[in-house]
Amino acid sequence: MRKSIHTLTLLFLFGQITVNAQEGRCPKLPASYLWETEKDYKKDEDLVKKTLRWLCATPYSVDVEQRSLANVFVLEWIAGSPDILVEVKTDYLPFYLDHPDLLYTFIHAVALFKIEKPGIKDEPTLYKEGFKVIAELAVQSKELSHSHALRPLLKAHKKSKMKEYVKSIQQKK
Repeated sequence: MRKSIHTLTLLFLFGQITVNAQEGRCPKLPASYLWETEKDYKKDEDLVKKTLRWLCATPYSVDVEQRSLANVFVLEWIAGSPDILVEVKTDYLPFYLDHPDLLYTFIHAVALFKIEKPGIKDEPTLYKEGFKVIAELAVQSKELSHSHALRPLLKAHKKSKMKEYVKSIQQKK
């Protein structure tokens, strides 16, 4: 009896691990998509949110091919969406010249924040959210976590001083 309870417990725990592991996968993207009307964009908004969450949480080295497909999908949606406008001043991205691909992560983070909190539009908050996601993913990357260009951003993130970091960057420009 005791052995069967242990076996059931292990099976249950294994099942939970499997379910949780599947949550870390990129959502299933449609083979083709076309957005022409506001209704078309609204229809896919939940899928875009899930995909953006995945892109913002998944380390850069995981599922690289799927990450590229997901990036194209969300960027095309963002570019045409009548409700989401992401304006980026690359002068405010001090790492941009060394790591131009991080622009995508920044856009993903800002777009997700704007979808989830459409009433918040102030630039410092949007940049703080974009930088926060970049920092969280960079610490998971051996290359990025040692990047000289990202050092001030990572330091601000570690010390929970992201608001001050954004302010200092915007004052320099």
